[in-house]
Amino acid sequence: MVDLSLVADISRGFLAPAFVFALLALALNVQWGHTGLFNAGIAGFFAMGAYIGAIFATAPEAPRIGVPGHAGLANLFPRAIPTDALVVLWVAAASAIAVGFLLRGSPRTRLGRRLRLLGFGLVFVAASGSVLRIVGVPTALVVGGLVAMLATGFAGLLIAIPTLRLRADYLAIGTLALSAIVTESIRNLESVTGGVFGITGLTRPWEFGSETYKTEAVYATFLGILVLVAFFLINRATRAPWGRVLRAIREDEDAALALGKNTYFHKVQAFVLGCALMGFAGVQYAVLLRALFPDPFVPSLTFGIVVMVIVGGSGSNLGVVVGALTLTFLEYFTVRAKDWFDLPTALADRIFFLRLILIGSLLVLLVVMRPRGLFPEPRKVTKRPRLLVRGV
Repeated sequence: MVDLSLVADISRGFLAPAFVFALLALALNVQWGHTGLFNAGIAGFFAMGAYIGAIFATAPEAPRIGVPGHAGLANLFPRAIPTDALVVLWVAAASAIAVGFLLRGSPRTRLGRRLRLLGFGLVFVAASGSVLRIVGVPTALVVGGLVAMLATGFAGLLIAIPTLRLRADYLAIGTLALSAIVTESIRNLESVTGGVFGITGLTRPWEFGSETYKTEAVYATFLGILVLVAFFLINRATRAPWGRVLRAIREDEDAALALGKNTYFHKVQAFVLGCALMGFAGVQYAVLLRALFPDPFVPSLTFGIVVMVIVGGSGSNLGVVVGALTLTFLEYFTVRAKDWFDLPTALADRIFFLRLILIGSLLVLLVVMRPRGLFPEPRKVTKRPRLLVRGV
């Protein structure tokens, strides 16, 4: 007989947070693992996405005695994604693809290629919207996720434009400063974010009443699917020529410049993409918690994600996901071990704090035994060219 309370606890306490952190680790891996851009403001981008998603997903709360209330936009949107909007997207996608193929071979070939690219992008958006409507994800949450990605991506762009032409130190300083600005703004803009009182009343897309295990397991499964989709898309992108340019920039930017690559433009692309994914992860974190407060968004969160990337293997998309799962399980285990095992009182009271010692010891062992991580980035070796001279 399966213990349903244990299923709910594992889903809520381990799997769902691990998948959210895996999204953050994948985002950092695009920036740092593949491109060599160190982002010291992960907590800020994460918090920005979480609060934007929470504001879109909740109704406004009026101020009361001792409570400032918060902004909310959920009442502006219908419950389900409108069918008319999906029809418009499908028609626009089909039209762009059709016109793009008609222009193939004409003097406007480049325009046709861009129209085809736009059309296939709209197909992805329309298909995603159709699936989300079928499974019952609210419109406000979908819009909140998109706005969070756009906002965090734009914030990353504002930081990247002036700093990526300078040394890497300035990017780390700029992102760290932005993170501090975001977290302090969240605490002080009480009429918008609720300040230290936070935002409450968030609901999951799928609620099963008293069957808590179902609610938690379904949302954890949903987050797992999001991680798989993000992993697939990022893996395809980093194995494509675009990803090879990123790795060339990481290894030797001057050599990449000498080969005619626009390294600045590629660095901006990678950094903005990573920031947008961090904002998206923040929205999922807000829905997971159901109530959002400023306390989790501290610099140690950034350090934790960096450790996950190092443990898993910087530059390896599979490795950083494994690193996120491993360290999240370590934290979950240290919290639950005193309930599962008959531990001495002295150890039971301190085991959660011993987690930091375990992580430090794990890092030391990895540096010595597996300096490239648990699942290191595979080495790319150019295939031996086929010789045309017979007999050689």
